[in-house]
Amino acid sequence: MKKWSELSLEELNKTSSKLKGVLIGFIILGVLIALALIFLKAKPVLFIPVMVLPITWVPVYGTLKSVNDEIRLRNAPDVNQ
Repeated sequence: MKKWSELSLEELNKTSSKLKGVLIGFIILGVLIALALIFLKAKPVLFIPVMVLPITWVPVYGTLKSVNDEIRLRNAPDVNQ
């Protein structure tokens, strides 16, 4: 995979929107699973994976943050001018 500095601004925006969609999808899925477990009155031990689930979102969030930082860096006005 290319480094963020090697991608064009259009590719960075596309990557950012994909990562946002993935993160939102994961969050919605986690909430739906938690609600299903509550609705089904599941045993408390089944809630452990749901509580650990947000930890799996950290890499996606970190990647999204680095992509957005690169976009912000490119859109920043040049101070030397």
